Amino acid sequence: MAKKRRKFVQCPNCGHTFEEVNNYCPNCGQENHDLNVPVKHLVEEFFESTLHYDTKFWRTLKYLITRPGYLTEKFNLGQRASYVPPFRLYVFVSIFFFTTIALFASKGLVMGNKVTIEEGLETTDPEVAARIMQADSLASVRARLATSDTASLIINEEVDNKFKRFLKNEEQSRQKLLKNISFMMFVLMPFFGFILYLFHRSQRRNYVEHLMFSVHFHTFVFLLIMLSVLIEVVFSSIDTNVWVLLISTVYLFFAMRYVYKESYLRTAFKLIPIGLTYLISLAILFVATVGVSVLFS
Repeated sequence: MAKKRRKFVQCPNCGHTFEEVNNYCPNCGQENHDLNVPVKHLVEEFFESTLHYDTKFWRTLKYLITRPGYLTEKFNLGQRASYVPPFRLYVFVSIFFFTTIALFASKGLVMGNKVTIEEGLETTDPEVAARIMQADSLASVRARLATSDTASLIINEEVDNKFKRFLKNEEQSRQKLLKNISFMMFVLMPFFGFILYLFHRSQRRNYVEHLMFSVHFHTFVFLLIMLSVLIEVVFSSIDTNVWVLLISTVYLFFAMRYVYKESYLRTAFKLIPIGLTYLISLAILFVATVGVSVLFS
């Protein structure tokens, strides 16, 4: 939808004389749009542009969920005006994603209120948990004194102390971990795009096309995980992990089939190594992210 402009004859910023087609000043770049109007006109413009964006957003969201690969295909073909740009959509969804995780799924990210013992016992009492951790730490120190040299003992002791501080400062640790995970996803997305690039080199596509595929896929996965978290909050007896993995795999299959235009069999054969490589990379990056979060806590 084209913006309705109240155009100047001359640019109020530099004095350049406009032609009718000039929406921006060709001399200084200022927008050719008069904002010195009654407030009601500005309010009408605001709601008009907001409604237009909302329409674009919901259309984009609908196609992202119901038609795997469709938005990527449209982006690659240059048909982009009707949809929210991929990175803007990702950022918007990721804000809600990490907010949802912080509010409802924090227990799975920081283990400060729950310690699992090797024998299979559990406790949710912070004081008991602290005593168990202290006893376990002392036992591990004694074991290392018998088997390790002084240098390794000091290093291990420092790691133990950092880990205990990480568990003790629950809220701060959770926020740091979430921040680092969000950064991890920005690393993972281009890496997944590179995996797709390697497996589809014969198609001579630019890397950007694979990157946009990765952005749309991860945006969908964020939406799916958000839904699963909310379902588990309402129905605590339901475990949605398997369903998230299954739906993500099926979505990835049909998205690859739609974008790369390969047969179902060839797509399935590529999906297996691509999926395994992705999951291994995700696991390694997640462990590294937790480790960095602990070490710098």
